[in-house]
Amino acid sequence: MGLSHKKRLSMSFFALMFIIVIGMWSPSQTLYGAYSKALPSPNGPVINDPNLTVEKITSGLKTPTSMAFLGNNDILVTEKNTGRVMEVIDGDIQDDPVLDVQVATFIERGLLGIDLSTAADGKTYAFLYYTESGGGEDNDDFTKGVEPVGNMLYRYEYADGMLTDPVLLLNLPAEPGTTNRTDHDGGKVLIGPDNNVYLVIGEVGGHRTLAQNIEDGPNADGTGGILRITQNGEDVPGGEIFGEDLPLSLYYAMGIRNSFGMDFDPLTGNLWDTENGPAAGDEINLVEPGFNSGWALIQGKEIDDTLNTGASAEDLVALGDSRYSDPKFVWNIPIGITDAKFLNSANLGKEYENNLFTADINNGYLYRLTLNEDRDGILINSGYVGDLQSIFDNAVDTAKESEPIIFGQGFGGITDLEIGPDGYLYVLSYSGDLYRILPTSASSTPKNLPAAPLQNTPTAPASPDSVPATIVAIAGEESYSPNPIEIEAGQTITWFNDDLIAHTVTSTSDGSDDGSLFDSGNMLTKQSYSLTFDEPGNYQYFCIYHPMMVGEVNVN
Repeated sequence: MGLSHKKRLSMSFFALMFIIVIGMWSPSQTLYGAYSKALPSPNGPVINDPNLTVEKITSGLKTPTSMAFLGNNDILVTEKNTGRVMEVIDGDIQDDPVLDVQVATFIERGLLGIDLSTAADGKTYAFLYYTESGGGEDNDDFTKGVEPVGNMLYRYEYADGMLTDPVLLLNLPAEPGTTNRTDHDGGKVLIGPDNNVYLVIGEVGGHRTLAQNIEDGPNADGTGGILRITQNGEDVPGGEIFGEDLPLSLYYAMGIRNSFGMDFDPLTGNLWDTENGPAAGDEINLVEPGFNSGWALIQGKEIDDTLNTGASAEDLVALGDSRYSDPKFVWNIPIGITDAKFLNSANLGKEYENNLFTADINNGYLYRLTLNEDRDGILINSGYVGDLQSIFDNAVDTAKESEPIIFGQGFGGITDLEIGPDGYLYVLSYSGDLYRILPTSASSTPKNLPAAPLQNTPTAPASPDSVPATIVAIAGEESYSPNPIEIEAGQTITWFNDDLIAHTVTSTSDGSDDGSLFDSGNMLTKQSYSLTFDEPGNYQYFCIYHPMMVGEVNVN
């Protein structure tokens, strides 16, 4: 092709991981930044508080998605693509899974969520949410074109290191709706303070029903919302919010595009969730009963009209006691927001007790947010360091504005956060690593280093004769500097990501955004990517996270 690559090792591994996990790459998918996942820092993750450190509990999990604690140092972890539930005891992954189910795995399908409950008789039950294979083989939806049975919620009993006696509680759609996509399956499962089971499911490939605020659409079909049932799979008595008939009677919230996280505030019992926007509008929401999040007419704050629909709250579908409210915090740049967890412990320090932690898949950042006195909104206060003025509106408009709320970095793409029985914060990475954050004084192997500045000067190019280029920020044709780049055939360009968030350098030609000529993969802040152009021509490129970022190379 006339191009030769000089990528960092991490970039080459990312490309391999991308092929293995996703299985294929089509132009429509490149517009969704969630498909690129941050890799762990080679130096390990760090916390932006010198009094705290990070310990790695274990490595070697396969595309893990969720975890739940059986006891102190005893954790069940779900693996997306293998369909296995693995038990981690004292940091050791047990040889045999406690359960192995057959799952459809294409894009965001798979074994997605788990939570545990202890009954009055002392029995432990596990609630699992997964896309059940239609042919009895993992990944047969991709390899053989077999349609999944559905997105299923099962209850299992845990005993003697095994999950047994499955009971089907919910059978939800898993097939695409209006588009040929297999994404937005949601996946988190949570036992609420009322002992009911809460499950979040996205629009599942573009379903367009009343639950997605399509006024003349078909009836809700169990997609695009947070559903609530009893632990026996029944309607919650007196809990019909949007309507009395199934599946509408199961909805606790509607109008949700997709979500990978939710948690209950330990002080108020209020439910909060995260929601993923398309090219903008990643949200944190206070989810009161009857909450309508606005999709597919509103994403992000109503006034911003992120989707360019011109819609207002009055245009949303009114079902039962539904009501819209703006997100409490929003990123107007995509970060691939994932889980949310309240730290119901003072074991990391009193200042962090009952704070809300959230994370992302694109950059591997862990964020910390504090609530106001009434605990119905986010309050940016003097407990943060940096330029606070820019986020007093509870909106991140540029990557730099995220800096005060970044609590940790270097984990790789984060899929789950949990609080252990020890009161410490546990972080699960898609790369297969499980970490614990704890006070440096409590760690037997303290290894936290002072956090490197999130903004610093570019490092030297990868080779002495390399032509330097910088990824500046999300700024259209000024996102890459210089632009265009003029070089001679045979020269190498090294792009350096000087922004706070991840970007890519991905080729585009003839209206196709497929990266067929070159693709940097996920470039985290301060990472570089080098490419040698051997043949003359005009080469256009863009960022798959932020398609408005465009650049070109003219090779003479």
